[in-house]
This record gives sequence, C-alpha cells and structure tokens, in this order.
Amino acid sequence: MRRFASIDFLRGIAIVLMIFLHTILHVLDIEGLLAQMNDILLINIVALIILPFLGGLAGFFLMVSAIGNMISMYRHLQAGRNVRDLVIRQIMGGVLLLIFAMISESILGIHGAIPNLMKTLDDASVWNWQVILYRGYHFETIHTIAWCIILNGVVQGILSRKNGWKNPRRLIKIYIILIVVVVALTPLLWWLVDLAIPGYPWATDPNTGVDVQYPYLGISEWWKFITHFFLNAIAGREEPIFPYLAVSFMGSIIGIILAQNREEIKKDWSFLPKKTMQIGFLMFFIGIMGLIVNLVLLMDEIGMTAALNLYKGLAFHRNWVPENPGIASSTLPILGWLFQFLSLNGAAICLIMVVVRVVEFRGRGKEFADKTRFFRRFGFVAFTMYNLQWFYFIVWFIISSTIYGEPYLLLDWAGTFLTMAITFLILHGLLLLWERAKYIGSLEWTMGTIAAQIIPARKVKGKWWKSGQLNVEEAFYNAEWLNVIEKDEIRHDLHADSKMTYKLSFFGFLFFPISFITFIIARKSIQTEQENKFNKRAKLISLIGM
Repeated sequence: MRRFASIDFLRGIAIVLMIFLHTILHVLDIEGLLAQMNDILLINIVALIILPFLGGLAGFFLMVSAIGNMISMYRHLQAGRNVRDLVIRQIMGGVLLLIFAMISESILGIHGAIPNLMKTLDDASVWNWQVILYRGYHFETIHTIAWCIILNGVVQGILSRKNGWKNPRRLIKIYIILIVVVVALTPLLWWLVDLAIPGYPWATDPNTGVDVQYPYLGISEWWKFITHFFLNAIAGREEPIFPYLAVSFMGSIIGIILAQNREEIKKDWSFLPKKTMQIGFLMFFIGIMGLIVNLVLLMDEIGMTAALNLYKGLAFHRNWVPENPGIASSTLPILGWLFQFLSLNGAAICLIMVVVRVVEFRGRGKEFADKTRFFRRFGFVAFTMYNLQWFYFIVWFIISSTIYGEPYLLLDWAGTFLTMAITFLILHGLLLLWERAKYIGSLEWTMGTIAAQIIPARKVKGKWWKSGQLNVEEAFYNAEWLNVIEKDEIRHDLHADSKMTYKLSFFGFLFFPISFITFIIARKSIQTEQENKFNKRAKLISLIGM
C-alpha cells in the first residue's frame, strides 16, 4: 500500500495536539495564571499567547484530510476507476461520516453525554445528559471534513470528466478560482443566514434555552432539523464550510501535485514546498497583523479583559465579526474573520509543507515513518481518537482527588502535564492492543463495515465483520513509503541540506517545533556536508527559535 509518511504523521500530530490543547483548556488554571500576569514567568505569558493560536489550527486537520482524500481519489482514477463510481463513493462516504459525526458529537464528543458524565463522577446527579438531544448539530471540524469530502467529490468528479483529471495545471487553476469564490461569498452568505434567523448562531432559542443553532429533539419544530442541517454548515460558530471549504480546496491542490508521478513532480512541481510556504507565510503575516491591530482597537474600546477573552476563543471562527454579542462593538473587529482565517491557515500551510519538504523531498519516507509510529498511531484511527479524548477527564478526576484533595480542581502546570502524560499512556496502550484485532469495534471499522454493504464500489466478499478491518500491516507498518526525491539524489556537494535547514529555521519563529526539526537536520548535515556557514546559521537560528 503506497503512502506518504508525512501525511500520516501530520494526521496523527493533529490528534495529539488536539488532546494536548484540550487537556490544558479544561485542566489548567488559566484564569489563575491571568490574574497573576504581573508576577508569573515570561514563559507562562508566551504559552498563554501561543496556546489559543494552536487551538485554532482546526483548519490544519482539515487540510491534511483534504490532501489525503485527493491523493486517494487520484489513485483510483489512475487505476482506471470510473469517475461516476468514484463520485458516488465520495458522496456516500462523506454522508456516512457526517451522520457518524452528528451522532458521536452528541454522545462521545468532548461535550457529549458520556464525556459530561466523566466530568461529574463526584456527583452524577448533575450529569447533563440532555446534550444528546441537540449537541449533534454542533458544527465541529469533523463535520466540516465530511461536508468537504462530499463537495470535493462532486467538484473533482465534474472536473475529471473526459479525462480532465489528467491535466493537473488546469485543475489547480480552477481550484484557485474556487478558493477565491468561497472566501468572497462568505460574508454574503452569513448575512443572508442572519436575515433568516436574527442573531444566528449566538442567540438563545427561547423555546429550548440553548443556542439557536441547535434544534432540540422533542421541542423544536421538525423543519428546523432540516434547515439547521444546512445553516450550520454555512454559518456555524466553529469551522463553517464558508470559508473553510477554501482550506479543503487548498489541500486538494497539494494532493493533486503529490499524486503525480515522482519524475513529473521533480520536473514540473519541484517548487511546491518553497512556493507553498511563501504563500502560507504571506497569509500568516497579513492575518496576524490584522488580528493584532483589531485586538489593540478592541482593548481601547471594550477593555483588555474582553479583548483577551475574544483571543482565547480564536478557534471559533464566527466569533470574529462585529455581530458577535460577546464583543459589544458595532464596528470591530474589522474583517476579523478574514484575518483569523489567513493567520491560522497560513500557519497550517507552512507547517504541512515543512514536514513534506524534510521527509518526501529528502528521501526519508520509510525512516521517518518508523520513527513517528507513536504519532501515526493516533492518526491511523483519528476519528476514534477524536471521540475518546475525554479519557483525560477520568485521569483529571483521579489526580485532582488523590493528589490535590478535591475533584476536578483546576491544576497548575505540573498537575496538568501529569494528567496529560497518563492520558497519552492509556490511549497509546489501548491503540497497541487494539491494532492486534485490526481495530474491530472502532468507528473507522464501523463505518468501513457499513460502507462495504451500501457503497457499490466498496463491496467485498467474505465475512461481513472482516470488511471493515483496518490493514495494519500494509498501511501502518510495512507500507510502500513514497518519496519525491530519493536519499541518494540529494546534492550534498552543493550543501543542499544545510541550505534547506537555514531557510526553514526561520519558520521556527512561527511554530517552535520546527526549530527542533531544523536543529537536528542541521547537526546531521555536518556529517554529509561538513560544517559550513549555512548549517552553522541554521543551528543558531534554531536554538533561538526553541
């Protein structure tokens, strides 16, 4: 099975990062740290600035998923699969994922019924199980991914007719146009939704007592379950498809290029990492400058606390408009949604392409895959891990009760990291055991089993329960790890690795883990390229970035 190690790693790192950030969000005493702003260490202040930004990188997971999805579609087309069958497969697969996303969000999602129970183990009488009646309409990243699988399938199907998929340059130009169209239509569609339902999505429905974006089973009119199904996709709070369908299209462009023949990529698309990172950095720079200006203006108008609270909710895309009642401003932020979109997704593009550049464009596919099994394992069953992240509520309850003497007490950094470490240990152990059964019982297995019965292109013979098993051996351990440039093709005589790390080291200031990567590569380059001015500078810049 042919796979890109970087894409598998990025999918896993997205899940690990999600659990990391959600643990901090729920367990760490953030308000206590903010109250001591004048006394706490600088590193705490930096962390409180960086963490909301990292928490807003949901588009990163969407883009990685879009890259993988497009590569998969291209593989089927290259194998001679009928375009019509492929589109049907995409649509039905996306619909199935969307149904599971809605069900899981109300039951297993981080604020679903079961996690809510895990947050009230000391007093189950206050368990908020009622979320199961409406929470499925909360539009999370997984819902966005499902919608984008459907829409990307339709778009790619239309573009692939009459062998159109064989002209990648034409496809990329069309996707660029579609990106601009989606972003341009975003404020218009939000305005239309607000006309239809004033205050959407923040207003409270007087009949249900919950946000107006949630139709409530047993209370709301039946037609709201239909209308809100589409309205949430267009204008939901967290990651609506307008403008995030554009992010999916960005991922599709990268996927189209990576799906080409290796020699074609080297000949016609070798500029991919450099140009894409330049575009990503430009997006990030424009976006972050816009956010800073808006936050300064907001501090002057509504106060520092309110402005900081808005920044803490950076992940909620729809919050960055003047209509947000939590802002109490009629004019600010100015184009806040656009600056939020550019900054977060520009950073996501840079991070993705840095990893692709140092792995597949350096012939390190298999080597990297072997060294990143921990992270890739979380991404192998990403949807299941997304729905099991609430394990940290149990760990938090135990640690808080036994060590700190009070259940669910907000903890300091030490207690938070202890909670996190034990949670990852439990989840990773579970994955190690589960993979022996090829993840039977996981959400991926469940959806795969159902898909094998209802999607014509995926029907398989044999026992029904085996149809959804994941091929751990060929897809995780012994895949055919692809490279664009093989290791023996790197021009060490021209200091290729040293120059690369020198250029990439600057991105460490954007996302500090990159500094660790560039520092390691710069050190190793001394063995193959001797010490030179490029790897010396790269090491210095990387150390500063750390």
